[in-house]
Amino acid sequence: MTTRTMTIIQVFVSLQCILLFISTKADAFCPIPRIQTRQRIVSFAGFAKDNEASSKSEKNEKKRKGDSVRSTTGIRPSLHPVTINCVAEALLLRSKHCLLPEESTGIAIDIANSQTEPLQIAITAGGIALNAIEQRKSAAETDDTTEVFTMEEANTISGRVVGVVMRMRELERILRATVIQSNWVRKYGEEESFGCLRSECLHVETSEGATSSGMVLKDDLEKQLAETIKMNPLFRMNRAECLLALFLDTVERPKLEMLGESVPGGSKVDFIDADRLEVLLKT
Repeated sequence: MTTRTMTIIQVFVSLQCILLFISTKADAFCPIPRIQTRQRIVSFAGFAKDNEASSKSEKNEKKRKGDSVRSTTGIRPSLHPVTINCVAEALLLRSKHCLLPEESTGIAIDIANSQTEPLQIAITAGGIALNAIEQRKSAAETDDTTEVFTMEEANTISGRVVGVVMRMRELERILRATVIQSNWVRKYGEEESFGCLRSECLHVETSEGATSSGMVLKDDLEKQLAETIKMNPLFRMNRAECLLALFLDTVERPKLEMLGESVPGGSKVDFIDADRLEVLLKT
């Protein structure tokens, strides 16, 4: 074989190797076909949509969690917070009425006002309770964890609010008499934790600040108390809690026991700390 022939063969082999190399590289760097790219995009979009749906499902599950847990345990929400708020509102309305000029006519809310019919006071108190129940119903429409009161629960709340308001002056007299008998309350000046003024208790104790019945304070103390109830929400709430506790213990519970009946949630006073409860109920 001549040298020329060998050279031609070598060139031919080299060309074959170069073509093979180019072909291999072309396959390696060849872009993904459009149909394959579209499939991958669709697949990714589907994955994202599944994740979004899963996330929404988890959120809805969390949102329904409160109701599902409550429904499985059968435990209904306490009626006391709503009732206490209603009593506090009644105290606020009475304080505003007390601070009005004598010739002014306010809302019928004070049983001590001889010019006001008891029926009017009961209607006002019932309206306060009804408004709170309606607010709860409206809240339940936008919040899945808030439950609407049943008819029995609504009647219990209304009955308690009307009962406390109609007996408010008597319950306040019992409250003052109970608080001034506690040594630790007097020693540490804790009258306001019961929603009472120190001056209110001291004047009643010495019979200088109350009428013969002990139910209505004299004008100066009455206005001082009304001003404090109006301006101090914590004081007002403490007084409302104590008045409700006294009502449950001295009026509702004995009456229900006598009749052999019960109300939703029972009549137990479980919304006041042990120290105050010991003073109020003498347990």
